[in-house]
Amino acid sequence: MAAPMFLVSGTDLVVEACKGGVIGAFPSLNQRTPEGFEQWLIEIRRRLVDESCAPFAAMLGVHRTNPRLQPDLALAIKYQVPIVITTLGITRELTDAVHSYGGMIFHDATTIKHAIKALDANVDGIIAVTQGAGGHAGTYNPFAFLGELRPLVKKKLSFSLVQ
Repeated sequence: MAAPMFLVSGTDLVVEACKGGVIGAFPSLNQRTPEGFEQWLIEIRRRLVDESCAPFAAMLGVHRTNPRLQPDLALAIKYQVPIVITTLGITRELTDAVHSYGGMIFHDATTIKHAIKALDANVDGIIAVTQGAGGHAGTYNPFAFLGELRPLVKKKLSFSLVQ
């Protein structure tokens, strides 16, 4: 996955990553308005018509102080974003909404506590954010975190390691 980098990831990066066989991802907040986010979703969908392309992902900040969560989630549902990455919170209502159209939901977890909350909310994957990761990096050593996380995801979940 080409990580969703704040102020860096845009439509060109996402599209080219997907064409190269890598999931292209971007934070919804890289567009400053819901209208701008919608335009990006339209453009990405228009440019990714080849079935051989990897899916794309949009990251939503789920923190209660984010006034964009509901409008951006509504747009992700409207345009059926294939993968939604959540950060700074997760709810079962959100995962159910994304699953309702066949989308997948991955959650950034910086601690085991956050991973358990995400698993309880029925996510499809955990992104183990460890020390050295960009943005709101965790403090866990990657090997230690995976050692604790692996037993929790014995279900059908996939997980990835972000360093």
